[in-house]
Amino acid sequence: MRILVAEYAVGGGKGKSVSLLREGKAMLSTLKSGFERMDHEVIYPEAETDFEAAVDKLSKESDAGIVIAPDDKLSELTELLELNTVNLGCPSDSVKICTDKMRTSKILSEEGIPVPRIVSVEEVERNEEQMYVSKPRYGCASENVFILKGKNPRDALSFYDSPDYNIITEFITGDDISSSIIAGKSSVLPLTINKQFIRTEGERMRYAGGFVPYSIRREAESEIMRISRKVVTMLHCRGYVGIDFVLGEDGTAYVVDVNPRPTTSIVGIAKVLNYEVTDLILRAKFGTLPMEGDVKTEGRFVFDLC
Repeated sequence: MRILVAEYAVGGGKGKSVSLLREGKAMLSTLKSGFERMDHEVIYPEAETDFEAAVDKLSKESDAGIVIAPDDKLSELTELLELNTVNLGCPSDSVKICTDKMRTSKILSEEGIPVPRIVSVEEVERNEEQMYVSKPRYGCASENVFILKGKNPRDALSFYDSPDYNIITEFITGDDISSSIIAGKSSVLPLTINKQFIRTEGERMRYAGGFVPYSIRREAESEIMRISRKVVTMLHCRGYVGIDFVLGEDGTAYVVDVNPRPTTSIVGIAKVLNYEVTDLILRAKFGTLPMEGDVKTEGRFVFDLC
């Protein structure tokens, strides 16, 4: 089978930082190597001047494909892929929901899943000593994520064209982690819990890497995996999904982001899992996923962007 892996930073996405390009190369290499070990042919765009046109062309030449792209582009590119070949990732309708952080937060909150509370600019202005987080409504890799405290939030957010571009939430103190999930047609397979390194540079928050797997209390692990299953089922996700959490000091697991695509953690998962993660992606689409108890990890992999 010929499989397209369309990774935006490597494929020609403009304005990407060195760290994002490094993450993109690592994810592409992981997926490419995995599929090739299963005797599939892998094609991918590289340094294209028109990434969308390249995805359109290459997807027509593929039997299946998967897209890794920023939130504001992922839905459109996934729709394009679906027109031309079999999508191994989340359906475009699901992507539209997950990549809208405000919409996702409201849906999850209404279903009783803990999320950081969305607040208004006016509330931030009234509580100068309280910490809040501002991030793009559509964004990835902690780009343009800021801590707001003791200053006029309108000044901090003035570089955006529209206030609808941002989402401001309460700041949750706790452990930054993520879960990695494979969602099939009739079952959901949790893979790992991962540690995320979040570095603060002044008011800016940056993703600086992490390690896989991450050990936490059994009760917390069970709760995070329970929530993860519920989230991907509610949002009709398929294939590989990464969910970002903050495990609060009171033990509450807050869902921060739902990533309907491969995340950087997949690089480490491929090193420590007793299954080919690419095999699981294909089985989620075309076959049956293994039982949860059959999936195990050995060792630990660290991904450091510092």
